[in-house]
Amino acid sequence: MAAGWREAGDMGRIERRQRGGQGRKKASWLLALLFIFLISAGTAKAALRIGSTLPPATLLSVSGSPIRIPDSIRDKVVVLHFWQIGCSSCRLEMPALDGLYKKYRNKGLEVLTVNVGQKKEVVKSFAAELGASFSVLIDPEGKIAAAYGVTDVPRTYVIDRNGVVRYRILGGATQEMLKKLILSLL
Repeated sequence: MAAGWREAGDMGRIERRQRGGQGRKKASWLLALLFIFLISAGTAKAALRIGSTLPPATLLSVSGSPIRIPDSIRDKVVVLHFWQIGCSSCRLEMPALDGLYKKYRNKGLEVLTVNVGQKKEVVKSFAAELGASFSVLIDPEGKIAAAYGVTDVPRTYVIDRNGVVRYRILGGATQEMLKKLILSLL
């Protein structure tokens, strides 16, 4: 018999043994967590939708400069990218974003990358290692991400010159996809 089958069988036996004394305690914890989730789900902000405008926010760059949204991005096509260092697809997108920014910034492209939930020093070191020419912003407590309805990374929004969300990308994006979306608005 294959090793995978034995492991699944062993896991089943362990589960049955734990049900005796700890099953009720485990069920109580699961019910409590479900209750907390349901309450917090009602208070979470809805994700930005296509056609909506960005709520006002102020973020700090890794150098400490404030970026005020929407004031800092007026009359620009903006790629707003939420990410984290441990996210593999986020890492792959950074060089693509940098190449697009270098190529199209003179035509009005702005790239704002927002690191969610990580320390400034770590993000600053990562940005230096990358050699990023675009703005690297920090949201260490995830408050802006929450206000924008970002629940996972990567999450990318492409915003037109009027500040309206035109595209939303859930998950990773290729350079070709980003280029196509950006050029449709430049």
